[in-house]
Amino acid sequence: MKGLALLFKFMTRLPFPGGDKFDSEALGKSMKWFPVVGLVIGIINLVVGTFLQMYIPSNLIIAIILVTLDVVITGGLHLDGLADTFDGIFSYRSKQKMLEIMKDSRVGTNGVLVLVLYFIFKIALLMEVSNLFGISQGVIMLIVPVLSRIGGVVNCATEPYARGTGMGKTFVDNTNMTSLMWSYALVTAIIFGISHYFALPFVNLFLIQNIVAVVGFLFGKLITRKIGGITGDTLGALLELSSVLALLLIYVIL
Repeated sequence: MKGLALLFKFMTRLPFPGGDKFDSEALGKSMKWFPVVGLVIGIINLVVGTFLQMYIPSNLIIAIILVTLDVVITGGLHLDGLADTFDGIFSYRSKQKMLEIMKDSRVGTNGVLVLVLYFIFKIALLMEVSNLFGISQGVIMLIVPVLSRIGGVVNCATEPYARGTGMGKTFVDNTNMTSLMWSYALVTAIIFGISHYFALPFVNLFLIQNIVAVVGFLFGKLITRKIGGITGDTLGALLELSSVLALLLIYVIL
């Protein structure tokens, strides 16, 4: 519970009881519970989305609000990692220079471009999935935060950390294959419950879960080849890219 409380406080801006004293090992071992963070965020999205549908007729406005809400809940932590990762990786410099660029607090051209494209694709796909399948945007945004968090656990369990120190290192050092299997089973159970409750095809969602996990694994391998391992920034980037990928796969497969 201490680790889970620390994970919520580190990964979100949500108030969560406990975890007042920082413990890096407890935080690192809590990575296996990352899908639970996604589930809580998803439930908030569902409640807000259901309320918005009662009073706002525009799907575009609802999509913008829900995507913005996701950013507010996480404090933009993962989007910062997305921008930093693209600034570094697409600088086409040496490994060390890429790491230096990613650590720089300033946002470059590649970072701005990926953020703009991220919001365009996420809002557009959210609207299209809702319109095509007649599923409320709240339900969609209940599913996506859960699916998008499995890749980070995969990376922490299978890849080294690129730097000698860093907040992300505690997750890499304390996440193993047992943690990954637990997290994967947790995502599967959550997706099964959601699919059963909302009458959605579980087999399709489970297929999407597997594709997101495999792409996350390949992303980790690519990043390790480029900079010698993963970082907190690349974990954030993977989460945000996985959320867009999950929406795209729901649009194609569901």
